[in-house]
Amino acid sequence: MKAAVFRKPYEIELSEVAKPQPGAGEVIVSVRAAGICGSDLHNYDGSHPYVVFPAIYGHELSGIVAEVGGQVKRVKPGDRVIIEPSIPCGSCYPCRSGKYNCCVAMKFVGSFGGQGGFADYVAVPERCVHSMPDDMDYRIGALCEPFTIGAQAVKQAGVQDGMTVTILGMGPIGLTILMLLKQLYAVRVFAVDVVPERLQTAQRFGADVLINPLHEDPVERIEELTGGEYSNAVIEVAGLKRTMEQTIHLVSAGGHIVIVGLTSDDVSMPGILFTKKEVQIRGSRNSVDQFPFIIDFLNRNRELAEAFISATMPFSDIARAFHEAKTKPNAFNKIILTFDEE
Repeated sequence: MKAAVFRKPYEIELSEVAKPQPGAGEVIVSVRAAGICGSDLHNYDGSHPYVVFPAIYGHELSGIVAEVGGQVKRVKPGDRVIIEPSIPCGSCYPCRSGKYNCCVAMKFVGSFGGQGGFADYVAVPERCVHSMPDDMDYRIGALCEPFTIGAQAVKQAGVQDGMTVTILGMGPIGLTILMLLKQLYAVRVFAVDVVPERLQTAQRFGADVLINPLHEDPVERIEELTGGEYSNAVIEVAGLKRTMEQTIHLVSAGGHIVIVGLTSDDVSMPGILFTKKEVQIRGSRNSVDQFPFIIDFLNRNRELAEAFISATMPFSDIARAFHEAKTKPNAFNKIILTFDEE
């Protein structure tokens, strides 16, 4: 089969590699659409902490079941499916307690050494495939994975109608959070980012207030906007030490902080504010049982999903797609690669 092999930083080569064979309980999926994720870009430039070369990446995927191994019961060849890329062990404490997204022995399609979906075919456990509506575009199917990340963050934030919510970082995941909030709840959303193009996109998707920290202090601005109450929920998606430390000052007493962004920096907060505000601070990683909901959500909001896609390119142009996404980050929200029909 044909696969995009990441040879070294900034070098992608379309190569002929062995097609995977289904093991017991495994499904071979013929990939029809694949999204380019921010983590894929960090693999591309070599900056991801888990990057290895050579490797086949890609985890935002939809396609058709091509083959099934023994013991597979739910799906059959020809079924349209969306892939949930996390592969938990099922036996550690997080898995036993229902938080399989925190599995301590997590495997992942397109990471941790597992072959990804920037290829004609990918092998995944049966538990990783979800049925896709017959009339759903494969490109929209490939959006489900990033939207589940946003859905998990919204769940962790305990959002209810009437709340004010601040999102720090309006990249693709920040936008999924915004879109879900505005479609599902009657809330006021403050979008914070230093990139004007991202703020403009956030405005298109319903942000009530745009705040650029290069021009105004977010803490002062949100204090003013809320009459001193501050934001009932603060969701950090930028992955910066500064924005993570800022969350405790932006959140209202009794509010929720959710950290989605990633940083290896030590983060500190004034200890007195933990008890003074009695805030709930939660991390948000991957997602738990969000795929069925998001598949239905995007299927019912197809125009919104289409608007989330910045560009569609053929899989054969993957090297150009990554170059464009890396060199023009503010021009593309989401690039989807499509595969030729067999």
